[in-house]
Amino acid sequence: MGVQWVAAHRAAMVSPYDGLSFTKPRGGFSGRTVRQVVHLHRGGPQLRVWLSNQFGSGPLRIGEARVGRHLGGGRIAEDQIRLSFGGSKSVEIVAGTEVVSDLTDFEVPDDAELAISLYVVEDSGLATNHPEALQTGYVAAGNTAADPEPGLAEEIASLYWIKGVDLRLERSGDEPVVAAFGDSLTDGSGTTPGAHQRYPDHLSRRLGLPVLNLGIGGNRLLRNGFGPAGLLRFQPDVLSVPGLTHVIIALGINDLGLPAMLGQPKTGAEEMIAGFTTLARLAREAGVAPIGATLPPYAGTTFPGYHSEKGDRIREAVNDWIRRTPEYHACLDIDAAVRDPERPSRFHPDLHCGDGLHPNDEGARAMAHAIGLDAFLTRRVSR
Repeated sequence: MGVQWVAAHRAAMVSPYDGLSFTKPRGGFSGRTVRQVVHLHRGGPQLRVWLSNQFGSGPLRIGEARVGRHLGGGRIAEDQIRLSFGGSKSVEIVAGTEVVSDLTDFEVPDDAELAISLYVVEDSGLATNHPEALQTGYVAAGNTAADPEPGLAEEIASLYWIKGVDLRLERSGDEPVVAAFGDSLTDGSGTTPGAHQRYPDHLSRRLGLPVLNLGIGGNRLLRNGFGPAGLLRFQPDVLSVPGLTHVIIALGINDLGLPAMLGQPKTGAEEMIAGFTTLARLAREAGVAPIGATLPPYAGTTFPGYHSEKGDRIREAVNDWIRRTPEYHACLDIDAAVRDPERPSRFHPDLHCGDGLHPNDEGARAMAHAIGLDAFLTRRVSR
């Protein structure tokens, strides 16, 4: 047993200057307080918060940062505390960099929502963000970071600058640290906002351990757009997590569906398998057990032009490789968990949100049950 920093929350950041996005980029936060909510699967007695200005065009100046237990509707419990950065209550984050707050004594219960309030003295132009927070945030004029109520505030649906929360915990060296790396199926699109029904949430409840969510809606394995390509962001987003032992790699369906919609060259099975092999080997070289996830069924999706018969054949070939390859430690068989047994190229009608591509709450639960928990008890990593 020993006391260590453990990642309790992570969000994959994207550039507001990305030409492909489902959300409108924004700035204009100067002189305002941005109160945002993050959910932690596990609690602890001490924490620190990571803030990212990775894609900013100028410095981001935070005049005050506070954290407290979220009571709902932007309201904060009375025991909120001020964060410090090198002993100062304010911090300037240079464009292209990130900072972490000082260690702070703050008792966080398990399965808690934290409200993190940032008073922005000067923003960095369009903001580094995670597009789909599935939690409502609040923007108010002036420095209202210490106010228990959000007051007259604009509601926002993206997460700005907050890259992660770490807890200082006593833990054994053999306890798994799990990250879910993927696209919108990992990020939670289609599940109930604010209800913590993403598949990593369900898997966390099965494991009794945190599962970090590093999904980005629209993200692809091989090509930029809707965030950096999976091959590019795997190292900074995933392998930088302290103590990481397992990563679930659940990308690829957008590599098949988006090229047809965007008029880009189509992707073949060989390219995708090569990309997945690269990620698996990078994970093993870092001492992390890679877990492959099959690509979901997508015939009948409501997105025009997204599905094709050729794409389905590629999907089947890739899934066959994922299920059989020794490159992966185990397989999360999303395809088998959510497909319609009568029409296996389609999502089960009871398990998608209505668009034929994204799981609803029950679909996300089914995904989380598509792997045995023994996969997380051993690693068998060969470098």
